Amino acid sequence: MSQSNRRNPDAEDSFLQDCLANLPDSSSGAGSFQFETSHVAEHSTGGAMPLVDDNLDRPSADDSSTASPRGTISGTPRDAHPVHLATSTFLSLLMVLALLLVARLIVPSLVENIRYGWYRGQLRAEYELSNERLKSVSLDSLADVSQLVSQRLGPSVVHIDLLRDSEIREQIDRLTGGSTPPNLRYKGQGSGFVIDSDGYIMTNHHVVDDVGAIEITLGDGRRLPADIVGTDPLTDLAVLKVEAHELLTIEWGDSQEVAVGTPVWAVGSPFGLQQTVTFGIISGKHRVDFRATQDGDKLHGGTAYGDLMQSDVALNPGNSGGPLVNSLGQVVGVNAAILGDTFRGVSFSIPSQVAQQVAEQLIENGEVARGWLGVQLGDLDVDEKFKDDGMPRAGVRVMRFPSNLPSPAQTAGIRVGDLIVAFDEVPVSDVAKLIRLIGESKVGQTVTVRIERDSKPLDIEVRLERRDPKLLEKRSRP
Repeated sequence: MSQSNRRNPDAEDSFLQDCLANLPDSSSGAGSFQFETSHVAEHSTGGAMPLVDDNLDRPSADDSSTASPRGTISGTPRDAHPVHLATSTFLSLLMVLALLLVARLIVPSLVENIRYGWYRGQLRAEYELSNERLKSVSLDSLADVSQLVSQRLGPSVVHIDLLRDSEIREQIDRLTGGSTPPNLRYKGQGSGFVIDSDGYIMTNHHVVDDVGAIEITLGDGRRLPADIVGTDPLTDLAVLKVEAHELLTIEWGDSQEVAVGTPVWAVGSPFGLQQTVTFGIISGKHRVDFRATQDGDKLHGGTAYGDLMQSDVALNPGNSGGPLVNSLGQVVGVNAAILGDTFRGVSFSIPSQVAQQVAEQLIENGEVARGWLGVQLGDLDVDEKFKDDGMPRAGVRVMRFPSNLPSPAQTAGIRVGDLIVAFDEVPVSDVAKLIRLIGESKVGQTVTVRIERDSKPLDIEVRLERRDPKLLEKRSRP
């Protein structure tokens, strides 16, 4: 080993004595200081030693007033860092929960306000656009349109004679000695229209209900017997069949596109006057509840699966079953009902959207099989229909279950008092809409019914069953 690397105990002792001599006295208030043995060892091995140790700024352990306890960093306990981290995490979770709660309270109201604002904007746009279009409307061609509609419908609209039962006719013949007036062979009259060139004809259920025989007078003057293919009392629709081919049919229109104020024409046989054409406009849509009307007790039921369109087209007894058409000669409704015994400026038609679907099922199956939820429903009370901010509240109330029939809804877990707010992801606004949605569903189909129970949302899977024929309702006859 070289001479320069050898240890010199005397030099080390001298160095320590010099350092100790230069330290401040503990009585001066500066505190005592200690050396790290590592620094001394480093110096003793020949390494570079700092003139002032890192620990020289720390108070001595002898000074109880200023000394930091062992196991601390800058006067902070070593276990304080995990506590701080846990506190920060807890506060962050609280903030996230608070934000979720605020979103839960604000977002639904915000969405409703946006929808309401959009609806108001739509109303304003229609209001302003209608003002401009009214200035350019001309009625010069209205007479031409009426003539063309009459020509278009004439070959397809039929007159229906309802014949008395053969036994009743024979009894009348015996009582009168065979001199029965010709008009006594008829029980009633109605209207209809050709929907298929092979002889299928649509009319009302109440026109052909409980009759002995049916005769059809076609637009070309032929009189043929007709058979009932099928009827649907819930929508007051029926399909007949005559043995004829290559008949001229009526084109279906879309009742959804018909707005209030749209011109419409009706063709039928009021009081037996065949090929009568009347004109008017659509006065209202989605008419279901007639309890508030003067003759509401005579016009109840049967509209649940197809709400009615209201018009001021003149309809009278005998018009039932005839077509209601737009300016293109397309069927947008089937004339079905009036308030009172004769026309008073208010008449009702079954939307073509419903009639076309029912006709297809009657021709194919002879009946309309509908899904059945198995509940009696009720609209919300007056104090429940609106929220605190004035916006309408959606949903219908489950009132009870049938007492003598199994209920698919009850089996699935729905309870009396639950609020049904959506059916198969379609919002429910009232009883009529929910019944239509159920009726349009297939038997055996599994649907998701969203309910609110104790103000909490809940989705329930329900398998729809076939509606029992005992529950069918019949529409009043105009």
